[in-house]
Amino acid sequence: MTDKRFNKLIAFLKEIEKLKLVERQVKISNQKRFENSAEHSWDLAMWAWIFSDSLRPRPNLLKLFKMLLMHDLVEIYAGDTFFFDRPGRKSKNYREKKAARKLFAGLPLDLKREFEKLRQEFDNGKTKEAKIAHSIDKLQPILQNIVSGGYGWKKHKITETDIHEYKINYMLHDKEILKIFKKLIETAKKANLI
Repeated sequence: MTDKRFNKLIAFLKEIEKLKLVERQVKISNQKRFENSAEHSWDLAMWAWIFSDSLRPRPNLLKLFKMLLMHDLVEIYAGDTFFFDRPGRKSKNYREKKAARKLFAGLPLDLKREFEKLRQEFDNGKTKEAKIAHSIDKLQPILQNIVSGGYGWKKHKITETDIHEYKINYMLHDKEILKIFKKLIETAKKANLI
């Protein structure tokens, strides 16, 4: 590895450490603080690993891990957009594309291309891995709300209908993912969280 490549990689790693500073709208299980986007990304990778054996056809797990760990890095510059922040959602794509260009610009060319390709694949949502990544990205906050006593849902007055209307289309591509979604909703209802 050349010194130039090493320096670019370290600069990128230092920059993406800032993902730990991006707060989300849901609390962690002890309710003492908000989850951050780095924790969310780690959680998504764990979801992919844990449930990958149930999915058919099986996804390319390395590709899925990379996609999940990368997809929210843009929030370092664009911020996290809560799923019912309607005004924020209107500018989300623009803000995130601009953030991706800025963030990936300093990478060595091979990694820059890989990050851009994965980001585009995620945004397009057409491949098996992209569909799964989107599904997991929508499922994890449901469980996070369950383990934190529904804090985010209560604060924003989120109903079962709201969750269903926003998230169901991300679940329909895979019967196992749809089953997980339904079981999580049922768990939340039984706990009177929605």
